[in-house]
Amino acid sequence: MSKKQFFPMSIVDETVYIMEGAVRTSLTGTFILTLEGEVCVTTVREALDASCNLYPKFKCILVQNYPSIKRWFRYCWEYKDAKCENILKEIEDINQNYNPQEVFTYCKQNHLFTFLDITRQVPIQVVLIRQPDQATLIFTFHHAAVDGIGVILFIQRFIQFYEEIFYHRKKDNDYSPDFRAISQPEIKFPWKSFSLHHFYNYLRGAALLALEPSAQVQTQGGKGSMRMLLATVREITTSQLKTIRATVKKYHVTFNDYLLSAMFQTIKKWNQQGGKKSERIYINVPVNLRSPEDHTVGNILSGFNISFRSELIGEKREMVRLIRKELISMMENDIVRTTLSLTWILKLIPLKIKMLMFKHHPHTFYPTLALSNIGICNPNPSHKDEEGFHYMGAARISNISFITSAVPWPQVVVLTYNERMTICLSVFRSHFSLEAAERLLDSFVRELIE
Repeated sequence: MSKKQFFPMSIVDETVYIMEGAVRTSLTGTFILTLEGEVCVTTVREALDASCNLYPKFKCILVQNYPSIKRWFRYCWEYKDAKCENILKEIEDINQNYNPQEVFTYCKQNHLFTFLDITRQVPIQVVLIRQPDQATLIFTFHHAAVDGIGVILFIQRFIQFYEEIFYHRKKDNDYSPDFRAISQPEIKFPWKSFSLHHFYNYLRGAALLALEPSAQVQTQGGKGSMRMLLATVREITTSQLKTIRATVKKYHVTFNDYLLSAMFQTIKKWNQQGGKKSERIYINVPVNLRSPEDHTVGNILSGFNISFRSELIGEKREMVRLIRKELISMMENDIVRTTLSLTWILKLIPLKIKMLMFKHHPHTFYPTLALSNIGICNPNPSHKDEEGFHYMGAARISNISFITSAVPWPQVVVLTYNERMTICLSVFRSHFSLEAAERLLDSFVRELIE
């Protein structure tokens, strides 16, 4: 590998980075593992090095000096042989011992990388906090490098490497890095499958957003104009999750349908309490497009907005029926793949113009809220106890949280681990007070359970 090795960014990665400049915040995601038991620091270092060797995208920085005319149109990844010392920060906190409920707050206040400059830093940073008989691992990833599912895949591989080294099962053959996957996904204009029908339905959705701008979930109480991250989390217990699943089964819908229904009802009631009139509420839903066999990192996703005017948001049974009808229509019209395919057009636009386009992107095109369900997390299914908790070597993974970056609209991420569901809300401090964010999240939990 030469010292100057360049890999063109995928148009999806590049769009995320340009959007970061438009919303004036760092688009990162943070994955927190709470561990009960001892964690070997040396093994963490070796496993992290092995993981980044396998996924060399995490050894790259973003540059604009691609050695051709392409540099006018596209950013690229420049490979740097980054080592663990450039990525891992170790903290020994011998005077504190936090219970799982306090770990999230402690990490949020002290050890989150809310800003990653990927023109200077590789797109991953890790913090290991060691405490008496427990530890916390905080993985922060830049969204221009990886989506939520890719983060889970990286964590799974990291834990696999950790256990191979910890239990002296290290394989003789080294995993070969896949440099071709750095710029995934490669999007080509779908001449054969693209149709005017699909394009018309895509434009109809965009026109609706222009004609009826999204209702905003904002509240009094935010402090200052600084666009700083405010995040709060709630855990749905095993018994509560069973109740939710029973309700989902009763309505004959998917779990995601029910999540959307509860969120629409939450936002409607929240806005009514604030005295807002009838408006159209848009919820943005990211969609994973990778196949089950695809274990590469990257932004292999698209998404869509689903919307209803607030007067149509009624009781749950009718709401889930309306949501199912809308989602079936979107699938039939292939909205998700059409949205992704259209990003191909951005390849033809010079970088400076693209940046201006995103910077002056009308706020009326922002959704009301983004809701992402990562699904069931299985960090190490080959090593777990009778209670269903997974292990990393001798340490039991007692809790998992995922925090997204704050953007001009609230973001909610849902994940399930060992029959417990974690819900995280991220907002700007300038928009919400902590008390208001917690009340909004509590309202959503009540809608799910009631």
